[in-house]
Amino acid sequence: MKKKSIYNWKNNLFGTKSTLYCNDAVIGSLNSIDWNLNAHVSIHEDEYRFINKGLFNPYTEIRNQNNELIGDIEYNTWTSKATISLINKKYTWSAKNRWMTAWQIEDEQGKIVEIKPSLSDGGKIESCENSELILSISLYLQKRTAVMFSMVALIPLLTLLLV
Repeated sequence: MKKKSIYNWKNNLFGTKSTLYCNDAVIGSLNSIDWNLNAHVSIHEDEYRFINKGLFNPYTEIRNQNNELIGDIEYNTWTSKATISLINKKYTWSAKNRWMTAWQIEDEQGKIVEIKPSLSDGGKIESCENSELILSISLYLQKRTAVMFSMVALIPLLTLLLV
């Protein structure tokens, strides 16, 4: 059995920046524009950009620091599941339970990452894979999920204001 690495992240007040920690040491960050699904993730020396494309058939391009396309993420209709396609491997991202309080990334052999957002301002990532790219994808997907849920939660409020 592979040894798990445990990471924590904390979000700033507006949720536009997440700082990633391992053993209380800062190892990376995610920066985004509020309500924008694009993000820049930096972990150690690696940098990745996540560029959201499409409205009715959404997907996200993953680009490295040289702006080379190294993968993409395709979402199902309700963004509750996704297929992550990298140059040489495929992964599945999905909710771990029906309440969507935890998420997981799996490869063909099974679960390699578990993402557990907290109710406050951050969360925990447990990873069996020693990969800055997979860690970056985990951080991005938790941020994207939070933004999507926030947008859905605002629909009734906007409906009331427009009526």
